[in-house]
Amino acid sequence: MSVLLVDGDNLLTIGFFGLKNHFYKGNHIGAQYHFINTLRRLIDIHRLDKVVVFWDGEQGSSSRKKFYSHYKENRKSRIRTEEEMGSYTNQRNRVKQYLEELFVRQGEYEFCETDDCIAYYSQKSKEEILIYSSDGDLTQLVSERTHLFNPSHNRIYQLNDMFVYDHEEILIQNIKLVKMMCGDPSDNIAGIKNLGVRRLLALVPEIKTQPLTLEILVEKFNALFEQDQHNNLIKNLITGVTKHGVLGEEFYNVNKRIVSLDEPFLTEESIPSINSLMNDIMDPEGRSYKNTMKMMMEDGIFLLLPKSDDAWINFLNPFLRLTRKEKNKKLIKIKDND
Repeated sequence: MSVLLVDGDNLLTIGFFGLKNHFYKGNHIGAQYHFINTLRRLIDIHRLDKVVVFWDGEQGSSSRKKFYSHYKENRKSRIRTEEEMGSYTNQRNRVKQYLEELFVRQGEYEFCETDDCIAYYSQKSKEEILIYSSDGDLTQLVSERTHLFNPSHNRIYQLNDMFVYDHEEILIQNIKLVKMMCGDPSDNIAGIKNLGVRRLLALVPEIKTQPLTLEILVEKFNALFEQDQHNNLIKNLITGVTKHGVLGEEFYNVNKRIVSLDEPFLTEESIPSINSLMNDIMDPEGRSYKNTMKMMMEDGIFLLLPKSDDAWINFLNPFLRLTRKEKNKKLIKIKDND
């Protein structure tokens, strides 16, 4: 079985700012149209059997902030006015309604971020997985059975692919190591003082082409220090110097915990729900394509479809694949119980 895991807020934001001129009766509909249309295209192209959308929960970053107080404290929203925020929220809620009708599974949990939910699902599932997100943090989830579609690059990444990060091509498995060492300005995670991506690659060029671990990197830094104990950058690496001070071994422990998704930050309440999204049968009761068509009429999305007699069928047909899969699961379970 092939499943698509979607970073919901990431996809919604792309449509919100990318389709700014799509309005109906004074309401912006670009985000919700782009969201549904993107899912339908991915289902059709990749012959997906299941789609799971995860959303950032309320106070989603609080768990990491308890561990690292600076986490995302510099994050500024691209949404600048109350009107924009209202439009984004309304479209976010409306997309959730569409997904329920279209047999798309979704999860949102207080104190949990999307990345952690996707990481847990990827680690526990035995399905063939395609992740949709432009978030570079999710590159670390790529494996033999998990691929990543990055909409910013418009390509699918697999294990051992090269990934462009900060204008440098780096083996995709090593992106998280680069973030651990150099930090991540977008999340306000401090790296080693005076260490940028290019300087790290100059010290350890193997990062570009060979799968490495944090332990291997530290060994290499120690070896470099023995050769040149007067190099200030290498001293910073050995003693864990950041803009917040000399942290020593704590630097490596903290940055590994914050950047790595090996141990997702999830609540006890969220885990059973994600397991349910992974394993349980979806109840078809109350879900209807008539409801979907009615919503599309109300929102004006039908006006964005091609002007043809079979426009509705062509638009919704990929979702019928999900419907059949979910309903067949229920029928199989009923037969098994009999």
